[in-house]
Amino acid sequence: MKKITYSANDRAIVEALRGSEGMTLAQLIEATGIELKPAHMTSALKKGLIEASGKVDVFRDSTRQVSTYNFVTSDVLNGENGKAFNYTEGEVAVLKAASGIDSPFTLAQLADAMGVERLSSGSINGLVKKGNISKGEPVEIPCKTKSSVNVYIFRSDIPEDAE
Repeated sequence: MKKITYSANDRAIVEALRGSEGMTLAQLIEATGIELKPAHMTSALKKGLIEASGKVDVFRDSTRQVSTYNFVTSDVLNGENGKAFNYTEGEVAVLKAASGIDSPFTLAQLADAMGVERLSSGSINGLVKKGNISKGEPVEIPCKTKSSVNVYIFRSDIPEDAE
């Protein structure tokens, strides 16, 4: 039988989990002060020291890419056939709000300017096609990302005679 070697990380994980109701990897990092990696958890699992006892949802700081837009004009523009475009009440309201905010702007900023909770890209796409609003460069914005992570619990002590 192959001899099992127990690392300082194994010892720290066992010590932190003993007597606890379970911890995620992030909680173990905080409790031990060691920059543990998923591989350290896999190693401790394979050695029978800990076990995964389910999952928990956590929210992490993250970023996501969103489109920006630029206000061009609120004038009634003409199509390729020379006929003036028709504008809906919603498009007129979007143009009025867009004319009052600095470019480039995101849909969230436009929604704030309009006093609505949220705007979809569909409410602005027609104006981009008509030429009243142009598409800008994408930007990264902060957000929260939901992840499902393992909760680890103590299963077995490191043998007294282990190295």
